[in-house]
Amino acid sequence: MKIEHNGTLMRIYVSQSRQRGHADVHRLIVEALAEAKISGAVAFLGIQGYGRHNYISSANIADAYVDLPILIEAVDDDDKIRGFIPKLESILDDGLVTLERLQTIFYRVSDVAD
Repeated sequence: MKIEHNGTLMRIYVSQSRQRGHADVHRLIVEALAEAKISGAVAFLGIQGYGRHNYISSANIADAYVDLPILIEAVDDDDKIRGFIPKLESILDDGLVTLERLQTIFYRVSDVAD
């Protein structure tokens, strides 16, 4: 199905090691996005990166401690994305969040019945 739609892309940058209680923050965020019925989200594990402390973490370094970056992207209408921010703030105590306007060109849904 071809659609043209303006929306917002939310990017959430966190460290793999971030925890809330005994849960991984990136997992809590993706679960909260699904609960909020945000149209779509995906979490990517980075192979290298650094944040505000300028410590480069890399999957190529043979260190005992590797804290790789995780990028979570979520897409939906601007009001739904912005409405999710208070929930995100309750989960995320350290990380970077950016918003970007986007245009969806197409979205394909399988015609196979469930």
